[in-house]
Amino acid sequence: MKNQDLPFQIGDHYENWEFDLEVLDIERIKGFDSYTYIKKIVFLGVVPKYVELIFSWDILQCVIMIFEINSLKQQNELFNIDDKLELRLIYKQNSSEVIIIYGYTSFINNLTTLSFPL
Repeated sequence: MKNQDLPFQIGDHYENWEFDLEVLDIERIKGFDSYTYIKKIVFLGVVPKYVELIFSWDILQCVIMIFEINSLKQQNELFNIDDKLELRLIYKQNSSEVIIIYGYTSFINNLTTLSFPL
């Protein structure tokens, strides 16, 4: 699943970001390792307020990003994604936040919790 518009390529190795990650105590997928990405990134012109990378055997399997949507223009840019990309949009009720999760569908289906330390 290579896509140059994505900030993190699914299937890439942990060592690409090891100095930019902080380990999380939560296990979203049993047996997988979750990390918070601590550097600033821009995805489709929007800076996410939270980024989490989920690895299995040091291979990136899923990415979770949370965005604050402040304007309709920003929201339209955010959702202009390639059709081949496996992703989910989760709208937080009574909030201006949206969570984007992308990665292999089988791993995304196994996420055990979607509460975030924000």
